[in-house]
Amino acid sequence: MRWFKDLRMGQKILILVNVALIVVLIVLVFSGVGLDQLFALGILVGIMNIISIIFARASFKFGIALNTENEGDDVEPSDIKYLNWYIRWWSFTLVMLGAVICGLVFEK
Repeated sequence: MRWFKDLRMGQKILILVNVALIVVLIVLVFSGVGLDQLFALGILVGIMNIISIIFARASFKFGIALNTENEGDDVEPSDIKYLNWYIRWWSFTLVMLGAVICGLVFEK
């Protein structure tokens, strides 16, 4: 669980929110109410969002290593880069929430 401790607080909160929404979506899929296709789409978006949150810093460092010859271990993303990531992650979380709402509103 060292990787979880290395994440920023905002990333931890986003992971927990996405996991909670995925659990809600799985319960809704098996309960038989609403559109299962929208719930499945929300689950897929949530899983991809969690993977994106977990591997964001590692993929950033990998991209820097590909583009430079002498990159050090202390290379960190800038605050603007983190802001860009947070906006993207929260928007995907809102898409998941929209899948829940639309799945419940639009009946079979």
